[in-house]
Amino acid sequence: MGVAVFEGCDIAVITHATKTLPELGRSDVLAYPGAPKTELLLKVVDNLKRYTGLKAISIVFDHKVDCAISCAYLDNLRLFCQEQQLRLLISPSALAMPSQQTATNAFHLAVSASESTFLMLWEHDHLFHEAIDWDRIQKAMDHGAAMIRFNRRPNSSVQGSVPETVQPCDFSADLCQTDYYCNGPFIARRSWLQPLFDLALREPPTWNGCFGGFVEGPINRAMLADRYNRSDDEYRSLYPIYLYGGLDAVPIVSHFGEFLGRKGRFLAALRRAGLWR
Repeated sequence: MGVAVFEGCDIAVITHATKTLPELGRSDVLAYPGAPKTELLLKVVDNLKRYTGLKAISIVFDHKVDCAISCAYLDNLRLFCQEQQLRLLISPSALAMPSQQTATNAFHLAVSASESTFLMLWEHDHLFHEAIDWDRIQKAMDHGAAMIRFNRRPNSSVQGSVPETVQPCDFSADLCQTDYYCNGPFIARRSWLQPLFDLALREPPTWNGCFGGFVEGPINRAMLADRYNRSDDEYRSLYPIYLYGGLDAVPIVSHFGEFLGRKGRFLAALRRAGLWR
């Protein structure tokens, strides 16, 4: 089996130059540490190629048309995608629009523009630590999985307003069952993902935190409603989501983000992985 089964899988890397989070009281514009240059994005793309073996990669750009940094980033992205033979998809937005909405539009574009059976969604500030075990992914899909999330922290349950219940998988010690959607890197059946992202467009997210950011908000709120009002078996049949790795497994990816201090940690991790000098 291995990667050959998933050779038609698309990878969509979501990127932006700037974003605003007014729902969190942030009036300042947060910038992706690589923009407007593409060197950092190149390291992310190289990392994906190295650890997935996949070749069909699209860059999906949440472009703030009234932002000079975003416009410069777009010019560089055009050259970058031409040189790297990547597909560029552009989702236009504006600085006055909250990133809850603009990112959701970009995520939806990534799903609707793909024609592959499987789609890997990848935010531009993540890095693999090791190669994917594709046989593990195939086994999950053979048992009806719709989504496998790549763990960014040790796999365990999380308490809170919207708790996440993580439990052992009944067919593999190298996977866990979960009842929670997350924007963190994942691979999913596109036919299952599309209606969820359509839901996010119909119910534009205007919050951040309780149900998660961006498309996470409407999806997790809808999933929680089903959790309350359906049986466990019905819920599980609707949302067959798994986590990569067994209970308490070491994370396979790291999230570095664009907040203060993360750029240095991102570059340090790239150097440890041999992808930055």
